[in-house]
Amino acid sequence: MPKKIRDFLFIAFIVLFVILTVLISLYAAGYKLNTKWPPRLGQLVQKTGMLILDSTPKGANIIINGEEKKQSWLIDIGRNNVTTPTRIKNLIAGEYTIRLEKEGYWPLEKKIKIESGQSSFIEDAILFKRSAPLRLALCAPQEISLSPDKKNIILSKDGQVINLKNASTSAITITNDNNIQWSKNSNQVLFGNKLINIDNSSSSYDLSVIGKAATNFYWDETNKKIYYQANSEINCIITDKNNISTILSGSDYTAYAIRDDLIYTVENISGQNYLRVYGLDNNILKSNTFLGNGEFYFQQDNYHLNLYDKKQQALYLLSDYTDQTIISKIRPVINWQWLDNDLLIWHNDFEIYSLNTKNNKQELILRVSNSIVNIAWNKAKKYLVYASDTQINLINLNLDKKEPIILLTANEINNLVLDEKNQLLYFYAQINQKAGIYKLQLQ
Repeated sequence: MPKKIRDFLFIAFIVLFVILTVLISLYAAGYKLNTKWPPRLGQLVQKTGMLILDSTPKGANIIINGEEKKQSWLIDIGRNNVTTPTRIKNLIAGEYTIRLEKEGYWPLEKKIKIESGQSSFIEDAILFKRSAPLRLALCAPQEISLSPDKKNIILSKDGQVINLKNASTSAITITNDNNIQWSKNSNQVLFGNKLINIDNSSSSYDLSVIGKAATNFYWDETNKKIYYQANSEINCIITDKNNISTILSGSDYTAYAIRDDLIYTVENISGQNYLRVYGLDNNILKSNTFLGNGEFYFQQDNYHLNLYDKKQQALYLLSDYTDQTIISKIRPVINWQWLDNDLLIWHNDFEIYSLNTKNNKQELILRVSNSIVNIAWNKAKKYLVYASDTQINLINLNLDKKEPIILLTANEINNLVLDEKNQLLYFYAQINQKAGIYKLQLQ
């Protein structure tokens, strides 16, 4: 080979080596050549950003701005798809549309802004399963009562207990009062006028002995007391001693609730309703608030005691302090749920709202065209399931574009309940002319 050619090849190799070294160094430092035409002198090299992705479940394919992300040919000659979890380097600053896809799951799409020299994160990506519903029991329309440990549900009208782990069923005695109160350990329920053991469906305490006039039972499990109404009295029975005492009497009590050392009542006086609060131990009247006409009942959970007017579709948020019993009034409200001590969600016919009582911030979450019959929000507040009479829909609240996923189309849908891990949805529906309780796997 002539010397001139050897010298040329040697110089070319040196130049190529220097260029590649510079390019690799720039790449490693987070820079990228701007390949847009025509080139601009001041923008030939751009500082890039990094995108860190993870999803539940893992192994989702990644599509960026409509182009499926492949592994670098320097790393993998087969050019396999890049899947979550992963880090994608050297992205030019700007807005990107990221789409995650996995077989058997609904795709997820999210916009994200990449900043120069910074890392951006998508770590809250939840993919939901495309699954068919599984029927647990055939039954007529009725309420579903889920145990605190979320291992059993009770169908009050049918007197049926369904074990969610193995789908087995057992029967309990049906009562005229469909109100169900669970013990904290989920082993017992106060069902109408009977205290029933779930394991063997036996009655551990029968309240029918106190007479047919007894209604509206409330179980104070901690103090082994059961309160009830009888005519114009509110009475209390101590279950381990079988002692009965009268707590309040002499008024038309349309509703009552026990919370801590107070007893809340709605009393009809001369055709008008009043919210009254008494000391539980001494019966001293502590507050008296005019309510007007309505159809009132109390509902309490681990967080709050609320008063609801079914006639006016009005929810009253109540205080534990008697100097201002009613904090606020919200209407129209059809159904509601406290997610924690500060966050309330509710819906009317066509809208779903949230209220943060800490900063008094109210937010419209969603407005729909079909009437909403029920909602269920997972504990981590990452997604919302809502139902019309004919559809179950899911909204991922972490996405910029909150388009609903239609999980199921059926008839007479109602009573949505999420399991403890928020992976299974239980509901009532009529599917293929068969009405009953179904479950649908979400994750």
